[in-house]
Amino acid sequence: MSQDLELLMPAGSVTKLEMTLEYGADAVYLGPPLYSLRARENHFHQEELKKSIDYVHSKNKKAYMTLNIFARNRKLKPLTADIQEYAKMKPDAFIMSDPGLAMIAKEYAPAIPIHLSVQANCMNWQSVKFWQQSLGVERVILSRELSVQEITEIKQRVPDIELEAFVHGSICIAYSGRCLLSSYMDKRDANQGVCDNSCREKYKVFEKDYFIQGLDEDDRQLYQIDEDEHGTYVLNAKDLCMIEHLDKLVDAGVISFKVEGRTKSEFYAAMVARSYKHALIDVKAGRSFDNRWMQELNKLTHRGYHTAFMLNDPGSEGQNYQSSTQYNKSVQLLGIYKTEGVDIKNKLYVGQKIEIITPQNESVVDEVVSITSLAGENFNEVHSGRGIFKVALKTTSSLPQYAMLLSRSLTT
Repeated sequence: MSQDLELLMPAGSVTKLEMTLEYGADAVYLGPPLYSLRARENHFHQEELKKSIDYVHSKNKKAYMTLNIFARNRKLKPLTADIQEYAKMKPDAFIMSDPGLAMIAKEYAPAIPIHLSVQANCMNWQSVKFWQQSLGVERVILSRELSVQEITEIKQRVPDIELEAFVHGSICIAYSGRCLLSSYMDKRDANQGVCDNSCREKYKVFEKDYFIQGLDEDDRQLYQIDEDEHGTYVLNAKDLCMIEHLDKLVDAGVISFKVEGRTKSEFYAAMVARSYKHALIDVKAGRSFDNRWMQELNKLTHRGYHTAFMLNDPGSEGQNYQSSTQYNKSVQLLGIYKTEGVDIKNKLYVGQKIEIITPQNESVVDEVVSITSLAGENFNEVHSGRGIFKVALKTTSSLPQYAMLLSRSLTT
């Protein structure tokens, strides 16, 4: 396989950025709140952006800057000034969706390549060619609604374009995130980076037999609404997971495999990076998929996994795009090892059986023997928010930076 395959992970904070690089990411994407589709829970302002991009490059990896909002007039003038400062940080590309903003980037920061954001909804080879020829886009991040067959044709028709595809994470109920539901319901515009995930909420639907029928009298197709003990989730899509089918995307011409989740946890960043990195290594080596990595992803909080539109029509027989339940969860992150000790994330107690995962791909079971504060005080148990503690284990004498302590399965 001649071309390198890139695992591209989200960086929602400095710690998540460090974790995902340690656990296998080849590249990260991050962006300033004002122009990025993550305005909330986003700490990457000017100084943090510069330091983070430098850090990524020190690891010989890539950092892509997201400037992918659909801008209103008031943001054009500040972007013209800011983008020149962003160019000095030397990101490996700008990820953009608004053609007007892309024109500004080409004029004021011509040295930085442009990658077309998934928000642009690029769904056919003619659109790919348009973006390539009109603005010199070097890479297209494909719409999540495309199938493997459609991606294959795009690459055949435009062979000199780089293709990037989402392979894991939350899926919007609207075309690639261009949704107005949050704007209508809570006055938070998803296209300005402040989506509140209204589609994930529980709703009450009053309709005979829990069906919605088409408004057209000639349309007799019914849409079934499932309800469980938690309620009804009308718009709540399952999470995308293509880890078992990465070889199909490689054959289709995809070179960058993107994971959603800048607002997800450090645990998510590390575990997804670890699993997908090893799955890609197996693909490059021509080995069959190792189900161990699917089992690792099942440890994460998720809404059920699905291949979305990639392999089959989600509405076809045997497919279920909509999640009718709350999040699945099988383990908890108890702590992350830092230089001075363990940063506590959930309840940890003496005598607890735990699993330890390290960036070096080790996974061992151990037991907590003692918990001591940095001041030397002993504790039988500690909770999230209490800070960093020294944790002695029964058989493991030392832990590397970024090692994770996990609870054993919550289902066993």
